[in-house]
Amino acid sequence: MNRNQILSLCGLVVTAAVLLLASRAQAGGPPAMHWGGMNLPTNVGNCLGRADKSLSDAGVRNSQQSGWQRYGQRNGAAVLVTCSPLSNTSSYLVVIASSDDSSEAELLRNDVRARIAALRELD
Repeated sequence: MNRNQILSLCGLVVTAAVLLLASRAQAGGPPAMHWGGMNLPTNVGNCLGRADKSLSDAGVRNSQQSGWQRYGQRNGAAVLVTCSPLSNTSSYLVVIASSDDSSEAELLRNDVRARIAALRELD
């Protein structure tokens, strides 16, 4: 997957997250969104395994899986994790969190992303 394909995929993920989470908006405005991505030196299967374990360890509940995406909720915040293959040995990870409380969205995004980056035993 080349850089343009990755950027397109990220754009689609962010657009999907906005559409999915916009329904949570209150009269005061749309929910806050925090996202971040990074390359992982592991295949997409291991990236998804890391995501599953990290979401569980972070206390995310109501987890759902679909293809290369994982979704769940914690403390009024929603999180979406996407793993995309770059090659047989590397993946690109995107973590998006949203909440009416910007601090909670940021905390959840950072927590899940840090846990995924730190895991090695699944590789």
